[in-house]
Amino acid sequence: MKRRRIIIASVGCLAILLFLVSALFGLSKRDENKMNQIESIVDLVLQERLAQADGQIGFGDDSQINVLLLGLDGRIEDSNPHCDAIHFFTLDVENWNMIITSVPRGTYAYIPQKLVDTEYYLANACSYEGLDYGIEQIEKVIGVKADYVITVNFSQTLGILRLFDFPTTETLEWLRHRQSYQIGDPQRSHNQAVFIKDMIINHLAKFRSNFTLPMQYLLYTFVDTDMDFATASAILGGFVDSEIDARPDDIVLQMRPYYQTVDYHFDAQTIADQISTWQDRLRPYLSTNDLTGVTKEQIQASIIAYLQDSFENKEDLDHIVDNQLWLQVEDEQTREQLHYDFVELYAQQMGDPQEIIDFISLYILEKETLGQDDWAQKGKELLSNMIE
Repeated sequence: MKRRRIIIASVGCLAILLFLVSALFGLSKRDENKMNQIESIVDLVLQERLAQADGQIGFGDDSQINVLLLGLDGRIEDSNPHCDAIHFFTLDVENWNMIITSVPRGTYAYIPQKLVDTEYYLANACSYEGLDYGIEQIEKVIGVKADYVITVNFSQTLGILRLFDFPTTETLEWLRHRQSYQIGDPQRSHNQAVFIKDMIINHLAKFRSNFTLPMQYLLYTFVDTDMDFATASAILGGFVDSEIDARPDDIVLQMRPYYQTVDYHFDAQTIADQISTWQDRLRPYLSTNDLTGVTKEQIQASIIAYLQDSFENKEDLDHIVDNQLWLQVEDEQTREQLHYDFVELYAQQMGDPQEIIDFISLYILEKETLGQDDWAQKGKELLSNMIE
């Protein structure tokens, strides 16, 4: 499946800005144009389905668009991450409801390599055999093929959580936690689905304003997907207009294979105490190699040291930029300085002037959207110096 990193895509800052401006002026006509947009998207999806049909697994109803969301988990230098979170969205663009089908990462999957018996599961299918193979195995479990795939890694997830003012480290710990549950992996998967549903209900209104396209685009840069931005924005607009956030019963959660789970809702006010309780209870049973006993300060120091060493030695730059690893740094000043440093260094190694303009312009757009005017100005000065 074709992958694209929008942060280095050669699309042109001017083209992006013109698109955003024209879209903003066009929002007043969205009601009359929305159906035409969605119909065009559905037509394209159906054409693509015909091209990909293999006679084994179907795509489902013609009024539904299928989106597979994968949370990828890997070490900071890992290029072959596991599929740690697996959620399949069935989006009905006629009735404007959705089904979120969650698949536990430990679900059995055939892997051609000879492994230990306990290692034949979906998360490893992605890691050992590649993402495309892992997606095929996930689709077999669900029984439906995906029209689009969205992947988000550890760093990008932190960026999204930060954008919505969540306590980043604690929220990610809650989403990944499984040891306290009797059916740990399935309950964790369901917890993630409940969190996503709560996000839709509680935060979709943020996109009801006519001036949210820059924020939409920033979110778009925090993921990897084969869905273009215009399609993503049109589908989001349809669900915003349908007020699905006021219809929670029309967001249905299910699991494949089925497990009996409980609805646990994330609470930012109590999460620190909850995590502390988990750690105290589980510490006697964990391996000495488990990271639970490592402090946040030690983890942060390790991340920063890796990034600084890579910057000084000009190593792993593609990996760091592609995965936006600076987003793992909690201290804002350190994070923003590292981000700028890598943008400057990476741009200096680009040979194509248009790629340089695109790359730095997207950095400026991100900082302006976040209200970080000082860093946006530094980006503008860098761009000016680079194209002189």
